[in-house]
Amino acid sequence: MSPGDMQMERKNSENQQALNRMVAVSRAMHEIVKTALKLANGSGPVFVDGETGTGKKLLAQMLHEEGPRKAQPLAIVRCEALSVEALDRVLFGEAHSSKIGKLEEAAEGTLLLLNLEDLGAVAQERLLTVFEQGRYRTALGETRALSCRCICTGNKKEIEKQARLGQFSADLFKRLTPSVIRMPSLSERHDDIPHLVIDILHSFAERERIEQPVVPYHYMELLMMVSWPENVRQMRNHLESVMALSEGEFNPE
Repeated sequence: MSPGDMQMERKNSENQQALNRMVAVSRAMHEIVKTALKLANGSGPVFVDGETGTGKKLLAQMLHEEGPRKAQPLAIVRCEALSVEALDRVLFGEAHSSKIGKLEEAAEGTLLLLNLEDLGAVAQERLLTVFEQGRYRTALGETRALSCRCICTGNKKEIEKQARLGQFSADLFKRLTPSVIRMPSLSERHDDIPHLVIDILHSFAERERIEQPVVPYHYMELLMMVSWPENVRQMRNHLESVMALSEGEFNPE
């Protein structure tokens, strides 16, 4: 086998592993994974856009795990309900406890900001200053260079609406979105539903240490007919509820 063939085989293997991890059978998800693998090799910010429950966090984690920083830390920050004081503690650490912040934790790895649209105005300015200056001060007063990659998840339309109303920093959003990748809704990846169902039930069975149930054909058809407005998360909650109520036997009747 030539070096070129070996490289192609290795690339195909990596692509298949990523496809398996994301449950990507539909054409829409194949394209998403292809784009994500290209972006994973970069070092600039990436914004993962999508509706609630579509799997934005999973895709963001894949961007880290498939990139050159995969051996480095992935530090996750949930932006919702973070006051300025809480954000300072989370990002920069706590002096009294010597607990390091997420920026220091990420180091040469990746800082993942979840639900960016929920970040308050003052907290936005704090972050913008860090990204503009390329450095930050820890809670212990030490100045550090910003060396991590930043990946964000959120709803792009909602943030753009907030920016028009002056509720979100347009400068911060522009800085964090040079590359945008959109997770499709479940209705846009209909062919993935049977595979997602099997994956969800497999995870549930492993967690509960029970035998993985078989989904009756007629019920799988019903699952594929549902609109699932809250996407994969809603379907997962439904399936796990059915399993819990039926004590491990898949009996949705």
